[in-house]
Order: sequence, then C-alpha cells, then structure tokens
Amino acid sequence: MSEPYDSTSPTQQQATFPELAQYAHELSSQGKMAEARALFHAPAIETAEWERCLHFGQFLLETGQASEAIEQLSPVLDFAHQKEDDSLRSVVCHNLAAAYRNLGYFELAAQFQQYSIAWGDLRSANHQTLEQEVAQLTDDAACDLTGRANDAIIQQDYKLAEQLLNISLSREILYGSFDAQAADWGNLGIVHGLQGNHARAISYVWKAYQLHKKTTNLSAMGQDLAHLAELFWSVGRLHRAIRCLTRSLNYFSQSHRATEEQKVCARLQEMRRLLLVREQNPLLN
Repeated sequence: MSEPYDSTSPTQQQATFPELAQYAHELSSQGKMAEARALFHAPAIETAEWERCLHFGQFLLETGQASEAIEQLSPVLDFAHQKEDDSLRSVVCHNLAAAYRNLGYFELAAQFQQYSIAWGDLRSANHQTLEQEVAQLTDDAACDLTGRANDAIIQQDYKLAEQLLNISLSREILYGSFDAQAADWGNLGIVHGLQGNHARAISYVWKAYQLHKKTTNLSAMGQDLAHLAELFWSVGRLHRAIRCLTRSLNYFSQSHRATEEQKVCARLQEMRRLLLVREQNPLLN
C-alpha cells in the first residue's frame, strides 16, 4: 500500500493531483497504460519536478510497476534530504519499502520501513516498546504499521504482525479508506493462514474481498480471491477453490494485470489437473 503526501502548497495545479491520479487509474484499468502515464507529464500540470516524480512514482507502485516506481521516488528522497523535510522523507521511504518488498528485496524493504518510522510519527522499534510506540501514534501512522507488519510476516514473527495489523485496522476503521481496511484484513488472513488457522483466515480474507468490492478495486479483488482459493484448497474444498481462482483470473484480466493473470492461470490449470487425478483415484481423497 502506497502512502500519499499532502502538499501544503496552495497552488491550483497541486490540487489537481488526486483527480489526475484517479483518472490515471481509470485509464490503467481499461488497458490504456500509455495514456495514463502521459497524464503525469502533461504541460498543463505546472508543478515542481519532485512532486511530479512523487505522484508518478506512487501511481507506478500502485499499478505493479515497482522498478520504475523506485526510479521516480529515489530523486524525491534526495530532495527531501536536501530540504530536511521529515514528513516527505517518511512518506517516500514508506513507498520505497513497499516497492522493494514487491520486488522481493525484503531486507532492504525492512530498512526503508524503519527509516519511514524514524522520520515519521512512529519511533523506531529499536528504541521503544510496541506500547510506547502506540502511545505516540497519530491518525496517519497506519501505513507504517502495515508496512512493519508485512516485514514481520516475512520474518515469520506472526505474533508481532497480528498486533501491528490489529492496531492499524482499528485506526483505518476510524480514519482510513475501505481499501486500507481491506489490506489489513487481508494481511490478517494471511497471518492466520500461515499458522494453520484456516477458518479464521478465510473469514478475514473474505472481509477484505467485500471491502474491495465496495471500491470496485478489481486487481485487489482478484488477489483476495486468489488467496481464498489457496485457503479453500488447503481445507479440501477443492471445487470452491477452483471457482474462486476462476473469478480471480477474470478480475485480473479486466484490470489488465498480465503478470498476475499468468500466475493465476498456471495455478488454475494445476488445480484442475490435481482435482481430476483425485476424482479418478478415490484413494487420494
């Protein structure tokens, strides 16, 4: 999940970025990625180069283009250092952490997440207990909590991950978006699934899916259904798993997420093959 940066500049051009990003996402969902990317370079958008790079980088990150997002966000971090803007440093580091995490560079992601925490409202876990950190949280700190939870999942510290996600979720329910709440529910489902608590995991991921439906976030709906498919498969509900994965494939196709679509397609073929083998040989059931 990327973290936005609220510019304090009163110019009219700055205020157009939320609308521009929304339109870019609409174009992206229609498969018009070139047109979406061009919006951020339109001559009518008169803004500082660092802010254009920031918003373009966040868009690239949210549409699964992590490597290019890093190229855009890195100069923004240099600018934030020059200006000693701690708020901007925190936001950029959070987004860089998400990008590196998506690329599989987990240790680097964890480092950037800690930088984000250190420069933001949440102080480093190396110096404070979780209870002390929570006492200093502001309403905008949930992104860092979710990022830290993702790192804890990767490190198999599921107890810490669940604590952080529950705190983040409670704040997102009060102040956040449905998508942000859904991300926390989905991650909680993953945590419980990894620990073998499949019934609870299914319940949590289903909540994430229902919230993503409210925002018609097709790619996120596809990801939720892919997770549900694996959970149903784990508990032996094979036909339900295949139905979920089939719908997931449809959502990824509609949102033009080719990489995810290919992965789901391969997994769907594998599930169908395994189901056929099980049905032909009852001893495998």
